[in-house]
Amino acid sequence: MGELESCGCLFTRTVARSALGQIVFTRMGQKMKSYKRVIGIDISTERLDVADSNAKIVHEVDYTIEAIKSKILRLIKKPSETLVVCEATGGLEYSLVDMLHDAKIDVVVANPARIRDFAKGHGFLEKSDKIDAKVLQLYGQQVDATLAIPRTLQERNFIALTRRRTQLLQLISQESNRLRQSNDTQVKSFIEEMLKSLENQMKTLDSWISKALDEQSKTNPSIDVMRSVPGVGVVMTATLVAELPELGTISRTKIAKLVGVAPMIKQSGKSEERRRARGGRGGVRRVLYMATLAATQKNDVIKKRYIKLLASGKPKKLALVACMRTLLTILNDMVRHETKWGEKKKSVAGSVVSNRPAPAHVLDKS
Repeated sequence: MGELESCGCLFTRTVARSALGQIVFTRMGQKMKSYKRVIGIDISTERLDVADSNAKIVHEVDYTIEAIKSKILRLIKKPSETLVVCEATGGLEYSLVDMLHDAKIDVVVANPARIRDFAKGHGFLEKSDKIDAKVLQLYGQQVDATLAIPRTLQERNFIALTRRRTQLLQLISQESNRLRQSNDTQVKSFIEEMLKSLENQMKTLDSWISKALDEQSKTNPSIDVMRSVPGVGVVMTATLVAELPELGTISRTKIAKLVGVAPMIKQSGKSEERRRARGGRGGVRRVLYMATLAATQKNDVIKKRYIKLLASGKPKKLALVACMRTLLTILNDMVRHETKWGEKKKSVAGSVVSNRPAPAHVLDKS
């Protein structure tokens, strides 16, 4: 959660100011939502710093379930008229966001880099938790931000499984590095034992995730749509379901920027630098990269595009990023129209498919 504006976007909103300075959100010219109260919350491990536009919540609250209920939720009498803004903090925000959603309060989980730029633009050159909370409150009052999507209990459990898998991958990588660097026999045996335990947990987790996807596919047709694409396996599908709920609801340009595979223009006067992809959701992008590697071998459409880019002189990594963007936008279109691969392929690739093998990537250095 957190890259760009939040975990999700189900609708597009435009913003205008009323004569009273109140934020009024409109959709197709119709008044949609008006927040009379905006609360900024800066999150740390043990404490929440709060800036309340109504000045009814204390500035510091312990980050515990009991404190949130008694010192924040109890004092929000009109949840439908309240907006809470916090930053993506790598996971610390999950509990708070879930509790706010359970209380029917709208939440924005903002990109920390964007918040910092907003603060500098408003003259906040110093930085503290209290200042950050105030900046978050002002951001919610002045910026047309995207609301985080409330999750069901089933969805929260599934997201927890996919994030635990990412943690296991990191732990396995760390322990493997330690094993290579260690010269002590006893230490090596301890590391090998730990690796075996982590790998067994990974196998169990993969089984649970696969079963959970099968269960969710009964009510979520987009899962079978994604799984029909050659190169898109269980891990890729699970990551998209858990970390990219916007898939199929926004344009191809926005989805590419959201994941961080869109080349961004950087031009001033006569100077124009080379466009580079940056930002976005790193977790999704890493899994998309591995899926694209597989797709350049197994997916006729992606393989054809990859070979064509290489033939035109593009570096291998640039060609792979372009193929990542192509695969992502194809998935976005398929999910939007609930079209499986067999039908989509006709419109994307036509009848011409390359029979040349795509270059291998294992030893790529470029």
